[in-house]
Amino acid sequence: MKCAAPLILLLCLASPLAAHPAAAAQLSYTLYVLGLPVADAVLSIDLGSPAYRVTLRFRTTGLADLVAGDRLEEHANGRFEADRPAPLEYTSNGRLHGQDRVVDMSYRDGAPVLAAITPPNEAEREDVPAALRARTIDPLSVIVMLLHLTATTGRCEGSARAYDGRRLQQLDARTAGEEDLPPSSRSSFSGRGLRCEFTDQTLAGFRIGSGRDDDLRTHRGTIWLSQVLPGVPRLPVRASVETRWLGDAMIYLTAASP
Repeated sequence: MKCAAPLILLLCLASPLAAHPAAAAQLSYTLYVLGLPVADAVLSIDLGSPAYRVTLRFRTTGLADLVAGDRLEEHANGRFEADRPAPLEYTSNGRLHGQDRVVDMSYRDGAPVLAAITPPNEAEREDVPAALRARTIDPLSVIVMLLHLTATTGRCEGSARAYDGRRLQQLDARTAGEEDLPPSSRSSFSGRGLRCEFTDQTLAGFRIGSGRDDDLRTHRGTIWLSQVLPGVPRLPVRASVETRWLGDAMIYLTAASP
């Protein structure tokens, strides 16, 4: 089951800090593929000071859980420097495709330093050279960066290079206007949302074998942001991302709390 990657990508836009000292939220989502619910996720964000902390928990559900049984938990924390996130730590651990997976990174002089990685990357992907890893941020810090932009500018325009311990990605977002999202039995939210379109392209760390062709593709998606909690900036309320074989995967906000 390859749901974890698009889910993380879709959720990679989320919240600001200084002008909103109480910017903390817990958000629950359900992921649908071919109209069927296949995974749940909980995104916790705490940006109540110049430091930030983000946690994402993901698990497959229903038939997808019987087939894949995927679980993933990610944590990131850091601080803002020159109005951009500077991560301090990033960890990812879980079980995907029947295999335990761990990444543990810290940051030194703006560059990620791997403390642990399971399974070893060499059997799966090409190495990402150290020069390309410099000045990158982790996938959860992309969340912090892009919604900091929407809170301070009202628009989505932004780009970042993200490194998760295995691959290097270029993520770019642009504003596509405001839209009314109709009520849905799948979502707790309906109303006006800022539409952001994004692309994701692998720059290095390509898979060895058949997955390389998919890594070479530019993946596209859309995310809608709206204010769902008092005193907290716009947060992701709905999203879609194209998949190679199964059409668009959809994510719906199902609950939000401070």
